[in-house]
Amino acid sequence: MSVADAMEYITLGNPISRAVIASSSAMLRAIGLRPKQVPMKDAPIIMQTQPQQLQVPLHSLMGGHYHFVRIAGLGGASAIFMGAYCKYFLKAVHDPKEQLEAQAFADVANRIHFLHSFALLCMPLAHYPVFTGIMMTVGTILFSGCMYYRALTGEKQLQHYATIGGFCLIGAWLSLVV
Repeated sequence: MSVADAMEYITLGNPISRAVIASSSAMLRAIGLRPKQVPMKDAPIIMQTQPQQLQVPLHSLMGGHYHFVRIAGLGGASAIFMGAYCKYFLKAVHDPKEQLEAQAFADVANRIHFLHSFALLCMPLAHYPVFTGIMMTVGTILFSGCMYYRALTGEKQLQHYATIGGFCLIGAWLSLVV
């Protein structure tokens, strides 16, 4: 499977993308919008009967930046652990207002933690993988760590570090554009 085939499957060929495209097309047709008819040129369609096997193990394509995939694995595992721990720990909070506030901080921390753990899987594909990966790792630790701290203790003293972590995450995402 070539990189182009993999990208086509990820963007358009997987079942979720097909379902989104089909449902959005049905909604657009229901409100009266029709797709533009583009004449297709007759081109021979070549179908492969057997999928090609990769000659190289997938992990070797990552090159020297495979450590970000390992960090992503640790991040994903710790996100699951922290999500479960916060749910268990916050059940013991007796004040409903305090419990809702703490749960909101824990949910934001866990969502950002999980999202950026998945994003670290792609760091070997970035133009500047070391810079982007370090910014994303530091940003995730600062932002999610401070939010977890606030959710579990109720103290606001580390809140300014969460802001710095947020800026690190923004910088990491913007470094993918360059």
